[in-house]
Amino acid sequence: MSIPDVELLSEMLHFLEDGELPYIGLKIPLIRLNELTDRLGVDRHQFHDHFSPVRVQTPFPVVYGGGEEVRQRMLVEPNMFADPRTSRARSIFEEYSGRVLLPDRIWWDTARALALYSTRPTLSNIFYALRLRTGDDVREYAEKALVLWFNTTWGLLTILVDREETRGRWTGLKMAHWRLLRVLDVTALDSNKLRRLAEIFDRYAEKPLKRIPNQFNPDNPDPIRLGIDRDFVKTFNPTLGDKAIEEKLKKLYGHVKIMLERWIG
Repeated sequence: MSIPDVELLSEMLHFLEDGELPYIGLKIPLIRLNELTDRLGVDRHQFHDHFSPVRVQTPFPVVYGGGEEVRQRMLVEPNMFADPRTSRARSIFEEYSGRVLLPDRIWWDTARALALYSTRPTLSNIFYALRLRTGDDVREYAEKALVLWFNTTWGLLTILVDREETRGRWTGLKMAHWRLLRVLDVTALDSNKLRRLAEIFDRYAEKPLKRIPNQFNPDNPDPIRLGIDRDFVKTFNPTLGDKAIEEKLKKLYGHVKIMLERWIG
């Protein structure tokens, strides 16, 4: 990105550091992901050290590969199985498998959904499986709420500013990057808010998003992008009307669109 773009992005992220959503004026609780995490792993090297991907059914479902077809929606179904290669493989799967999947790389030209939620506990060679430090009674709500956050515009911006470019518009995100990222503090929300956010996730989970560069046209935003952001805001301030929220969101989208166009082209 050019220097003006970085400055504008940094200005928006300055608000997020204080938990305020830029252009919305709404405060939400944020926390380092590391403080929410019970387990985060394995990486691609550990995956291939201990497992071989196979198409025949085994007790170990995995999300293999990170192509555009895997990232169209927030909800993902394991697409292969793992065959253990080592004596430790079974215990590694049991200890580190999870439903929340965070990518180890992003190709911004074609990315759609960022974080994913798996229909079953899984591991992946491209995504880190995350387990939250939360009670089992609210685990599903909290996991879905966190995945929803990562797929809001503000979640996207926090990932964008903390990126490590590995080749042009490829972004590498190691475990250390994710652990330090400021995210929605799902442990600070009451059960009603968590349930509401989980319901929003369910509403949009199977609907394909456009590619990220095409989501932010303020005159014609991706309806799934707009719906996710609008409904997220209404969870924290239900008195705001849809039209008022959408007008503010479109102003934000205009700035995001300019930044992405100048960077990606």
